Amino acid sequence: MMTHPVRNGYSLAQIVLHWAVVVLVIAQYLGHDAMEDAWDAIRDGGTPSAETLFGANMHAAIGATILVLALIRLYLRFTRGAPPVPKENPAPLRFVAKATHVLLYALIIGLPLGGAAAWFFGVAPAAGVHSLGTKVLFFVAILHVLGALYEHFVAHTDVLKRMLRPEG
Repeated sequence: MMTHPVRNGYSLAQIVLHWAVVVLVIAQYLGHDAMEDAWDAIRDGGTPSAETLFGANMHAAIGATILVLALIRLYLRFTRGAPPVPKENPAPLRFVAKATHVLLYALIIGLPLGGAAAWFFGVAPAAGVHSLGTKVLFFVAILHVLGALYEHFVAHTDVLKRMLRPEG
């Protein structure tokens, strides 16, 4: 197993990638209607309007971008490392933090793959899994945000600050 020096924070690249993925995921949530409309039209034997098709293709392109950025983030995490969960946190909280990160990575990589399988290859079950996964991602992301806010305002750790300011 590869060992890394102990990190106190994230690199600028890790921080930029994190926030870029956040913005793109929010955009996907706010702009998914065109994809749903296009999918429904095609499933029902119709043809989506040019505007709907453009929105659907934008959704697919943003999803592909999220996938690429997530893979780069994962590469940096494995090659550079990441700061540990604060040791003063109770074991159950450390477990939830680690599990949340694993789930977030699995979802931001898996959702674009499932969406692509549905949209580009017509794998209908993938659309259902993609839809369910987006709901799971929403709740896991909320848990992640609440955890960061808890760490900052209640536990008074630097967990939130280290995703705002690069390690020097």
